[in-house]
Amino acid sequence: MSDSASILGRHISHYRIIEKLGAGGMGVVYKAEDLKLNRFVALKFLPDDVAKDPQALSRFHREAKTASALNHANICTIYEIGEENGQAFIAMEYLNGVTLKHLISGKPLPREQVLDWGIEIADALEAAHAKRNRPPRYKPANIFLTERSRAKILDFGLAKLAPTGGSMNPSAMPTASAPEELTRPGTAVGTVTYMSPEQVRGEEVDARTDLFSFGVVLYEMSTGTLPFRGDTSLMITDAILHTNPVPPVRLNPDIPVKLEDVINKALEKDKKLRYQSAADMRTDLQRLKRDSDTAPATAAVPMTPASRRLPRFASIAGVALVLGSLAVGAWFYNSRRTHPLKDTDTAVIADFSNSTGDAVFDETLKQALGISLRQSPFLNVLSDEKTDEALRMMTKPPNTPLTPDVAREVCLRTGSKAYIAGSVANIGKQYSIGLKAVDCQTGDTLALKQAQAEGKEKILDALSSTAAQLRTELGESLSSVQKFDTPLEQATTPSLEALKAFSLGAQNWGERGEAHAIPFFEQAIELDPDFAMAYAYLGIVHDNLGEETKSVENLTKAFELRDRVTQLEKFLISSLYYQVVTGELEKAIQITEPWAQDYPRDRRPPLNLGSIFGMMGQYEKAISETRKCLNLDPTSVICSGNLIQLYSLAGRPNEARMVYQEAVKRNPDNEALHAFAYGLAFTQSDTPEMERLAKRGANKPGVEDVLLSSQSDTEASFGRLNRAREFSRLAVASARRNDEKETAALWQMNEALREAEFGNAQLASDQTKTAMGVASGRGVQVFTALALARAGDSSYAERLAAELHNRFPLDTLLNIYWLPTIQATIEINRNHPSKAIELLEVAAPYELGLVSNLEFGALLYPPYVRGQAYLVLGEGGKASAEFQKFLDHRSLLVNNPLYALAYVQLARAYFLQGDSAKAKAVYRDFFALWKDADLDIPLLIAANSEYAKLH
Repeated sequence: MSDSASILGRHISHYRIIEKLGAGGMGVVYKAEDLKLNRFVALKFLPDDVAKDPQALSRFHREAKTASALNHANICTIYEIGEENGQAFIAMEYLNGVTLKHLISGKPLPREQVLDWGIEIADALEAAHAKRNRPPRYKPANIFLTERSRAKILDFGLAKLAPTGGSMNPSAMPTASAPEELTRPGTAVGTVTYMSPEQVRGEEVDARTDLFSFGVVLYEMSTGTLPFRGDTSLMITDAILHTNPVPPVRLNPDIPVKLEDVINKALEKDKKLRYQSAADMRTDLQRLKRDSDTAPATAAVPMTPASRRLPRFASIAGVALVLGSLAVGAWFYNSRRTHPLKDTDTAVIADFSNSTGDAVFDETLKQALGISLRQSPFLNVLSDEKTDEALRMMTKPPNTPLTPDVAREVCLRTGSKAYIAGSVANIGKQYSIGLKAVDCQTGDTLALKQAQAEGKEKILDALSSTAAQLRTELGESLSSVQKFDTPLEQATTPSLEALKAFSLGAQNWGERGEAHAIPFFEQAIELDPDFAMAYAYLGIVHDNLGEETKSVENLTKAFELRDRVTQLEKFLISSLYYQVVTGELEKAIQITEPWAQDYPRDRRPPLNLGSIFGMMGQYEKAISETRKCLNLDPTSVICSGNLIQLYSLAGRPNEARMVYQEAVKRNPDNEALHAFAYGLAFTQSDTPEMERLAKRGANKPGVEDVLLSSQSDTEASFGRLNRAREFSRLAVASARRNDEKETAALWQMNEALREAEFGNAQLASDQTKTAMGVASGRGVQVFTALALARAGDSSYAERLAAELHNRFPLDTLLNIYWLPTIQATIEINRNHPSKAIELLEVAAPYELGLVSNLEFGALLYPPYVRGQAYLVLGEGGKASAEFQKFLDHRSLLVNNPLYALAYVQLARAYFLQGDSAKAKAVYRDFFALWKDADLDIPLLIAANSEYAKLH
């Protein structure tokens, strides 16, 4: 179509063009007068650059015919399909009103409107399906609410947005002079959010596909937010396929339970379990409306957006005025407008303005405020990682003070709604605490709270109560605040000095790495021996660094003090206690699942669940949970790292590489992240990349030793045992330099176990004694017992195994995976192979799991030992099935040397079956893998001898 200015006033057929209404990817729409019938219509034309495209022209006619076949009060009427001077057009009903998208605008609609319009939309869908027509692009932007409050489905994504009266919300309506493009070329995300799982997978669609989209629309109408969200189309489609949305009633307590049931049924991922027809869905909505209309007068009234707003803090203005006269820097509240936050909004915590001159308040009060606010399931506080990423984008270092100006820019860059700033001032022994929430778009004050403390020791009490009041002012329900409001002195510590040390520990952890946080957490505990969260964080750090004994000690102490933390942190401590200390994986899951339900935006529950499912060998579940973790916090290094590892293990290297590349963009200098990529590089045989990553990790505490030990496994997997020994020696030395004794012992045990498998029994035995002299934690003892058993020292291995069982009777992996493997090896040594096979039955569900920190991948020890038992029994067929698991799960093993050794065992199994040809072929595969191997390895010497006999 030609320029809009030149067409105005022209006649097209019997229509006179009046004004341009809008433009989208598939058409330009004008308001026109029908000169025959004296009515206004909307004329849609293809743009000039599209009209010559046969495919686009075909879609234009198809769209028109689809809609013109429908004659329904809730579907936009098509009057005519015409052509004038080679210009095809559609004449359709002209509507005044507002789209559903603009009416929702991030706020839930009143229940009556949800039901009324839901019934009308369902009725329109039934009519479309009866004609075997499906309305594409089904979303709120294509649902119009007329000035008479009637829902109309548009198949065109274009409409005149004019102010109307009636029951519409005037504040949600654009002006007549500001028509808007509702469909823009290239913006796929808005449409993706309403797609069904079968559409995402590219499968066949039917009427039930529309009902899923309708469920998404009902969810958005009822809660003000989308059920499936993400920063990219990939994240959104992933959520549609794998994630259940937050229950609507959690986002809007006024939603009737039966309406939530309707929405949930519409959003079933399996279309067989979904509504099967629009008529059934309409019936349920009509029944719900009937029951709502006939409910007693005492029933809850649906809240409109206006009635949800909180009081205007009339009493606070007077307090602020008094404090201002005392020169304590109080803020004045802007009474013109208040905008309580929605649960989908994010808030940034700024630094405190400290005018006391006392450095103990620096960082301390900000840390305390963060703990207080994060216990709220309603508030979404921006994570430290996302804050650091925003600062990098602003070309500022991560430790840049978050003054109000900086906090506002961080807020804007991260798409957050508000920042929360605090102040502390004093006159003599009296202290004033102030909190202010500011809309970072407008600069308006959303909420303001202040309190006084009679002395320094009462400041945390004052901050705690003030934070709770701020939460209610920002929109959280009183019942939620009362349920999740542990006082700060109980949640942290009454000692400001201890809290300051804790804050510095958290800061150093984020900026410099885990090892640098340890002295500060230890100092916090010295200042307050009952500081539960300091013990918890210290336990987490030691666990991440492989220091199991220290981790267990600190997490146990935290668990004993768990009544001195918030409900949120109690979930964290309890989950880690059962996962790390007692090893009860099922109990850890039972704790973590309700944690995820109460705090659906917390990344830690899916992170922990992903880790647990990985240990259990349930990789699809592990990937799904870890993906949730990364979707919740795309800046998280640990979520990215775990997902890189899981994708790599699952044989999905391209997805692993994508996660790694995206994570590097966000965290270019985090060496721990690069360490995760080493295993991925190995699976892709990318030697230069492995060398580059190893160099990056040099002299980095907590990273260098991991990569050195990994290099030792890489060398050993190719039979280069002398080089492997050198890298193990360097790994042990690196860990010792950083005072990580238990980690050093584990790297030593890794080498000992390798020597045992390669046939160097005496050397393996000697190294176990060396490692036990350095540290003797649970992990070290497990590998000592296994290495000794594999080296033939059954008596000592049996004593250690019995001791481990007595000390840790509830540990899932110990008693289901490790001890059966150790005991089965002992039985093979004693020539009881049948008993060994019987012992290993319990390990079968976990045998592919990520049971050790020594490797990037799985160990698969139960199949290896079971296969050897079958070899002793002379059952070559069953033995080959066990060793074939190693070849079938190549990606799981990464650089584990057992992968190469399984070739030798498989060849022996084929020989037992009398299949010399297969045995020779497998031996040759092994020799090719070990073409550069050291010639004095006993296992290689034996393999050469066995191969020679085959000839």
